[in-house]
Amino acid sequence: MDEELVSQLSEAADGFIVPLRLNDGFDRLALDELCRQIDRLGQQWRTAEVIPKSAALILSELYPAISACADLYTGDERQRMIEAAVRVGERVTYALDPAGEPEM
Repeated sequence: MDEELVSQLSEAADGFIVPLRLNDGFDRLALDELCRQIDRLGQQWRTAEVIPKSAALILSELYPAISACADLYTGDERQRMIEAAVRVGERVTYALDPAGEPEM
């Protein structure tokens, strides 16, 4: 089950971040899918003592990767990416913190 969750998280992360890095623009649907996968992970792992290292690595790279991509853009698109980085970061925190409150 963990491998499946990590694989789906990885695919969703790549689906959102790779186009940003390629300067293909902001994809709201890909962002929504990434957030769904993070939420799903949270449902499974919020109270777990440990999570797979592969998942921790993906989660730890999301905010900085999205923030770095924002520097490739200007104006409204750049602002959407900054907001997306914050949204993803908050979801990651909630997914892994049993005492956290969702910042949706």
